[in-house]
Order: sequence, then C-alpha cells, then structure tokens
Amino acid sequence: MPDTTDADVLVVGAGVLGTSLAHHLLQRDAGRVIVLEARTPAAATSGAGAGFVGLWAAGYADFFTDTDLQLEQYGIDFYRLLAEQNPDIECRANGNLYLATTEPGWSKWVAPVLGHPLAPSGTRELTPREVGTITGGVVSPGGVVGGALHPGGIQISAGRATRALADSVRRLGGEIREHTPATGLIMSDGAVIGALTDAGPIRARRVVLACGAWSNQLLRPLGHRLPLLRVVATRVVSPPSGVPDTMPTVMVPDLYGLWLRAHRSGLTWGNGDGYSPAYELDDAVGSESRPHYPELVDRLRERLLPGLRELVPAHDLRIDWWLQGIPCMTPDRRFLAGAVPDVPGLYVLGGDNEAGVTHGPGLGRLMAELVDGGGSEWLDASPYRLDRFAPDRFPTERDVADAMPARR
Repeated sequence: MPDTTDADVLVVGAGVLGTSLAHHLLQRDAGRVIVLEARTPAAATSGAGAGFVGLWAAGYADFFTDTDLQLEQYGIDFYRLLAEQNPDIECRANGNLYLATTEPGWSKWVAPVLGHPLAPSGTRELTPREVGTITGGVVSPGGVVGGALHPGGIQISAGRATRALADSVRRLGGEIREHTPATGLIMSDGAVIGALTDAGPIRARRVVLACGAWSNQLLRPLGHRLPLLRVVATRVVSPPSGVPDTMPTVMVPDLYGLWLRAHRSGLTWGNGDGYSPAYELDDAVGSESRPHYPELVDRLRERLLPGLRELVPAHDLRIDWWLQGIPCMTPDRRFLAGAVPDVPGLYVLGGDNEAGVTHGPGLGRLMAELVDGGGSEWLDASPYRLDRFAPDRFPTERDVADAMPARR
C-alpha cells in the first residue's frame, strides 16, 4: 500500500527542546521530521530564557543527580560546538559564580558547592575581593562574604541558540512549519497517528509533544494530564552601564534565588519575586506565547531592588525592558521524556523545571534515541518516565507546587 504519512516523526513545538530533538533525530537519519510551531522558533519560553548553562547538579540544585549532570555537560559541549558555526549565539565561557551575602547563606548555599562530590575540576573558593575582581567590579566586595566558582559554565543567547538549532534542522533536511499550531491529535484504534492544524491534518508514525505549557491542552481529549505546574517567570534588562562581557553568571541563593549576568554592557537579572504560579494569576496564562504581567515586574522592583543595589552599587539597575516565559515544573523537579502510557505513537518531552536551556541538547539526544531506537545506551531514561507519577496523584497545579522539593 502507498505510504500516506507526511512524517516519520512529528514534533509539536519549536522551542529549545523541540528543535534539539528534531536536530538529533535528523542526525540519526530517523526519516522525515516535521516540527510544528504556533508562531516562530523561540517565540515562547525558550526565547525568554536568560541563557546561562551550568552544572547545577554539582551542588546548586540537589534534586538533580549525576544523570542530570551528564545532560548538563553535554549541553555545555554542544553549545560550544554550535557557536563555532553560529557565533551570534553569543557563547561565552565565563563560568558560574555562587555567592553568599551572609554567613548563614554561606553555610547553607555556597559551602556545599565547594565540597560537593560532583564538583567539576577547577572549582575554587573566592574571597570578597576576588569576587569583585572576577566580576569586573560589578559585585561589591562589601556586599558578600565570599563565593564559589564553577569555571566551566557558559552563557548563550537562548533565543539565538534555539533559532540556530532550527536552522540546523532545516539544513539537515527537516521541515519547520511556522505559524501552524497543532489544534488536536489524530487517533486511530487508540493510537496517535498525527495532528490537526488549521492548514489540514499532518499524519506521522510518531508524535512528540514538546510544547511546554500547552502540552496538557492536547492531552486532555485523550484523558491524560501531566503533573505540570505552569510558572510565569520574569527577567528584566537594565540599560548599558559598562558591564564587562567577561563577568561570570552570578547566582545568589540567599537573595531568594537571585541570578545576574551581563547583557550587552548592561545587566539582566531576576529572582522569585518576579515569578508566580499560574493558579495565582488569571485564566489567560498560556493563551499567548509570551505572558504579560507587569505586576510581577513591579513586585520584583519593590522587593529585590534594594538588596540588589547593595550588591551592585556602581551600575545602572533601572528596568529598561522586560519579558516573561512559562516554565513548567514537575513534582520531583525531574524532566519528562518518554512515551505516553497506553497511547501508542505518542511521546512527551517537557517539564523543563526552568532548566530547559541547559538540559535541552542532552534531552533532545536522549529523546531521539527513545523515539527512533526504542531505548538509550547513553543515559538511563527511567528517571524521566511519564508513568513514574500515578494517575490523578496531583490533580491540581497547586498539588504539584506542594510536592516540589526545595533546594536543601
């Protein structure tokens, strides 16, 4: 009989996870690959990412393990290679700097980074004066008690890197259909055989949902629901003020998870004060690719800015512009990568836990091996199985939030 399928694999979503998956599928000669994107690559959460990539499993986020560390190192190596062909992704090997502003913050957050068994080679302690030097004078020595440096971490432009991955998909023979949202899934005898779009149906042997906050909309008619907490996350950008582009990414956990990095001579920064779970906002969360909640920016300005000014006294911290995305959290802060139980032909890659840019390349490789080869000899995928959560164990997003582990 003639082949009536349009693709061997149909990927829904052209963020960093979807484009990375498609890239790795094509590298494996997995056949015809089509990516559906509601707007354009990186138009949603991936393009709003701050773009710092690090070894978070090595002391910063203890819900990540050595398996996640392999994904993290793969991501660092992958982006370095991608930058050789695409210098405009702005890849900088500046390292990740973990700081404490108080002695309790040092004991709880920074000392464990220095003593962690997975700490990378070259990890070292910095005095307050050394912190000032390595940040080019951006961080005041008087504002910290010390720091720990992971030298191998990198910074990229998350949006540009995602678009570079999309370009790679096209060069490798894949297709990205922009402005073509999936409106539903096509079923036959209990299996998924494609997706519906306003431009018509697209039939495929396998379908992978890599559409983040929108995944459950497509799963709902099938009677499935992923335990995902949608979070609106804010990052702000300050005007140029002479910030050196050699400054490491700065993480200050005892300022409620402050992160700070150089952005074209200015700074981009944020913390939990600019975040909110979707259930605390209105029903419009997820109705557009980028959320728009200025009240979160106001809260960030009010709560974080006074402490940030003490840490960074000599640079312009006014909010020049800002943007928001919708990262999705899982109850155990681990990713989702695998087959949808009892639905042949359907897979999910998601649950980024606000670490999709770091782990995206490795998750794309792992998922390509699962979809195309039925398993992975590279990495144990079992921690990311969708069926690790019992059905209806987390009936609401608030239940997911209540179950999530805190860092230490």
